[in-house]
Order: sequence, then C-alpha cells, then structure tokens
Amino acid sequence: MKKFQLFGLIILLLFNSSCKKYLTVEPATETTADKLFASKQGFTDALVGMYIGMRKNYSPGTFMMSTGTDYMANLWYTQSSSGASTNLNYQLAHQNYTDTNVDGALNTVFLNQYNTILNANTLLNALSTQTLLDKNVAGCTQGEALAIRAFVHFDLIRLFGPMPSNPGSKTYLAYVTTVANSNYPYESYSSYMTKLSADLDKAEQLLQAYDPIVKYSNSTLNRTYAAITEYPDLFWYYRQNRMNYYAVLGLQARVKLWMGDKVNAAKYAKMVIGAVDQYGTKQFSFGVRSNLSTKNYVFFTEHLFGLNIESFSDGILSSGSQATQVIQQSKLISDLYQNETADLRYSLFYSNTTSYFTGNASATKKYADLAASTAATPNTNVFSIPMIRLSEMYLIMIECSSLPDANTYYTTYRTAREVAATPLTSVNLQSTLMREYIKDFYAEGQAFFAYKRLGITNMLWSDHTTGEAQYVLPLPSGENGGGQ
Repeated sequence: MKKFQLFGLIILLLFNSSCKKYLTVEPATETTADKLFASKQGFTDALVGMYIGMRKNYSPGTFMMSTGTDYMANLWYTQSSSGASTNLNYQLAHQNYTDTNVDGALNTVFLNQYNTILNANTLLNALSTQTLLDKNVAGCTQGEALAIRAFVHFDLIRLFGPMPSNPGSKTYLAYVTTVANSNYPYESYSSYMTKLSADLDKAEQLLQAYDPIVKYSNSTLNRTYAAITEYPDLFWYYRQNRMNYYAVLGLQARVKLWMGDKVNAAKYAKMVIGAVDQYGTKQFSFGVRSNLSTKNYVFFTEHLFGLNIESFSDGILSSGSQATQVIQQSKLISDLYQNETADLRYSLFYSNTTSYFTGNASATKKYADLAASTAATPNTNVFSIPMIRLSEMYLIMIECSSLPDANTYYTTYRTAREVAATPLTSVNLQSTLMREYIKDFYAEGQAFFAYKRLGITNMLWSDHTTGEAQYVLPLPSGENGGGQ
C-alpha cells in the first residue's frame, strides 16, 4: 500500500479487567507494543482491542452492517440525489463509487480494516516470542488473532476483489501478515485466498485444541465466569462473542462457498449444524418467537460469532417517524415475503409512518433495544451483533447438497422460521436462496455479497441492472497503490 502504510508501533486501548463480560469494557488509556506485552494482561488487552476496533465497521449503522452494503444491495429506500442528507445513500444504491461521499466512506472502511489487521499482526508477532503465557492461553489467543485477520481480509476481498466466478490474474489487495514501515505487495485473487485459507486452517487447528467451546456448552460458558475449574479466568468465557472454534468453521464454510468449493463448504457447514455440547444437545439453535418478548431480536442462540457492544442509540433504524432506513411495507410483504407474514423474520420489522412515500414503511427492530437503559443480564446477550449465524450454515447446505438433501435442509430451515417449504427445484433454487439471504440477513450486510457471489444482474428493488462494474469496487482514493 502506498499511502495507508502500516507501522510497527501498535496503538491499542487498555481495559478494566474486572468487568463482568470479557468484551463489556470501557477504554482507559493507550499504550505502545513494548509496554503492552510486558505482562500477561497486555496480551488479553490487545485481543480485546481488536474486537473493539472491529466495531468501527461492524456495529449497527456502520458501512459493513445496515448502511453501506445494504444500500448497495438496494434494501432501503433512497430519495433522489438532490437531497444532501441522502446523497451518500442514493449514490451507494446506484453503485456510483466515484462519488466524493462514497469514496470518503470507502476510505474509512479500508483504513479501519487494515488497522485491525495491523493490530492482529502486532499481537501475533508478540506471541511468537513471548514466554509469559501458558500454552493454552497462547494457543487460543493466536487462534483468535489469525481468525480475525482472515475475517477482515475476507471482507476486503469481497468488497474490492473480483467476481469469484471470474477472478483472472489481476492483483487487487495486499494480504498483510507482517508489521513493517514499507509498502506491501498486492496479491492476485488466487494468492490472496491461499494466504487467507492458510490463516483459517491454522486458526481451526489451534482453537480445536484450546477453545473451551469444544468441550462445554454455550449456556455453561455464558454465565458467571470461573464456573469450570480448569478455566478459572474470564478470558475463557462468553465464547460466542469471540472468534471461537465454531465461528472459524462457519467462516471456513463461507469462504469455501465464495471460492466455489461446494464440497468443503458443505463439510464445514455440516460440522457446525451437527455440533453438540457435553450433554449431547445442539451447540447452536434457531431463534424462536419467544425471543421477541425478551427483546432478543438478534436471535443470540444462532450466533457462531457475535460482536459485543455496550449500547447503540437506534435513531435511524427503529420505530417512529424519525427512522430513515426504511422500505415500503407493501413491497416488503409482496416482493420479499410473498405475503407470508407469518414468517418469524417478518416480526423483526416495525410498521412506521414516513414522509418519503405514500403508505406505511417498514424499519428493522433487530437493533432497537441495545440502548444502555435496557442493560441485559449476562445470559440475555442482546448486545451481540451477528457476524456469523447458524442460519447461514443451513443456506450453504441447501446450496451445496443434492436436490433431495437440499429439500430436507430447506424444510428444517423454513419450519424454524414458521413457514412451509415450497419444494425446491433446479429452476427455483437460486431465486429462493437469494430471497432467504435477504430475509435472514437484513441489516447485517450480507445481501450484497450474496448477490455478487451469485452474479445476479437484477437486484430486488433496483432500478438498474448490476454487473461486474457495480460489484467490483475501486480502491478508495486514499489508497493510491492499487492493483494491476
């Protein structure tokens, strides 16, 4: 990279280690790498800092969640470009990436992602020479850091990289694994994905060996820490809020599917679906209607990995006329849900009034009760923003299985969403899958990537066709190195 060089000094936040939850923390001060890794706690603080850094791009209302990529997927209504306050969203919906406001937003996303990668690399460097940590803590920390590095790199290539069906030999981005004051070479898609896969394979190996989630249920690990004698420290608990072993398996499935490797995508997705705890109970389960009464709109039991946040002031997504991220309710019902309003996921929308158009508007309530005043007990976990979910593993199995097996998975999936399953055929499979991706991952930033991977030229609610020029984003102007 020419302008966004990554330097060898790490700037990370230090945190209060007495907090109830591993990631429910408040920043205290800043430090450099030499000071940070002079103690055992410093390694934990560095790992926590990486997750908190990810919030800049992956919290509700940020580019990688409910705003940027979801506007690019045309999931929200946009006014004409004449309105200054909606100009960015209008340009995103029309994939006009040369617009000044869009370029600025992409600059921010790009820099935030590589800053997280810098912190991962600095932590990994320190782990390679440390003598303070026992092998279990060191192994788990290394596994998480590698998994985060792969996760963030993967979203960069999904945004700025080629259509996965036609990657070619062009160089796109740097896959950064070192900390240096020099430029980093850009990689071809093939080389980049090889390095990403190597990170995931190593993370999988480490976390399978050292992650307590392999031995114990989420319900055991999501309660007051030190409940298990062999894991006396807070470090080992609330694994669904971390890149745990099953989160890595889920990311493996997502990455393999992107690469067109359906055999291995199915292998990893099936491992997650079949995972059981020490009692023989499924480790992850679908959200249920009773979750709504406890304001658990994010269906926490589905989370393979959810990013913890302290609070979120929902001024643009939720109920009331102030909501700006809305879709016409009539379109939502007829076009997306095809009048199946009994679908559990439809219950995750408010009915609003708006001045934007005639008729009612719908806004998501997924993140509506994350305000600090609704502070959750440790077991409620409504402060977890979904990054990888069980439902995605079912969608991967549906796409990668034989048609009879696909229908079996689809029936289970649809039953969990409280609607009947219309038989899948070779004709309706892709369109059905795309609708399910939109319904499941509304305001989670995944729909645009599903559109891109499948090469769909006619997005739902878009007024224009979408091709390679719209799916492959140019590097932001702040990054003037670029591929070739």
